[in-house]
Amino acid sequence: MRLLGLGGMALALALAGCGAPAPPTDKEMTAAFTAKRAKFDALQTELCKLHYDLTINVDPAWSSPQIPVADEKRLRVLLSELGVTNVKYLDTCQIWFTVWQSGVGTDAAYKKYRYGPPMYRVNEIKKPETDADPPERDLNVFIGNRARIASFEKKLDPNADWWIELDHWQ
Repeated sequence: MRLLGLGGMALALALAGCGAPAPPTDKEMTAAFTAKRAKFDALQTELCKLHYDLTINVDPAWSSPQIPVADEKRLRVLLSELGVTNVKYLDTCQIWFTVWQSGVGTDAAYKKYRYGPPMYRVNEIKKPETDADPPERDLNVFIGNRARIASFEKKLDPNADWWIELDHWQ
């Protein structure tokens, strides 16, 4: 009987490990961004020279509209180095770099870096972390806790339009 209990616990732990990975914390995203800032800035500069919208996905590999194969491969390698699974660029120089997603359709959440001015669709803007009391909450606390459709962002750099963004639908 004891073996059955241990086997059941092991099965439960194995099944619990099959879910989507936890989203990166804001601190982890900030550290990753800071470490790779030059590459993010170079990619932002390159994309903002385009005169059309562009989406590039890393896995499965595709782009819309299609671009030259050599450019797509080079950009996909750069996105992988940055830890980005997808980039969406609008010709207004708004860019979203997806680093985490969970679920699909009406039960999805996404964590991204975003370049561009503040967006009016964002429900709540979080100020950069300070030594304030109480400490600022990580955007992950909003996953599943708010309205059916919500977006939250916090500024990464007070002198540039880089943001961490959380979008979720329930």
